[in-house]
Amino acid sequence: MELLKNNDKREWDAQQWVEEFYAFLRGEIPEQIHLPRGHKPKMSQKQAHSVIWYLQEHFPIIPDTIEQCDFCFNFFDSNSEGGYWQTKGKCFCDSCRYEVPENYDKGKK
Repeated sequence: MELLKNNDKREWDAQQWVEEFYAFLRGEIPEQIHLPRGHKPKMSQKQAHSVIWYLQEHFPIIPDTIEQCDFCFNFFDSNSEGGYWQTKGKCFCDSCRYEVPENYDKGKK
């Protein structure tokens, strides 16, 4: 992901940027960001994830390979790890693969 503006000159991958943005939406303000008094967001996990999903689907800002695990709620890049439980419509990271039964979607259409 190439940023139009990177004031801190951080060499982060897309997942790290999404994690920081998610934390921001949940109320954790990074040191380098200064908001006017009373403008601190405080969204639930679902609300914050909805904003990220919207940006992925409707703007070319966040790669759509960054997923949130439906079990532990951590973010991961689906190009390099994790999977999708098709019959349940859930994503899972490598750390949560044990949550998905072996052969979970075999024979399902």
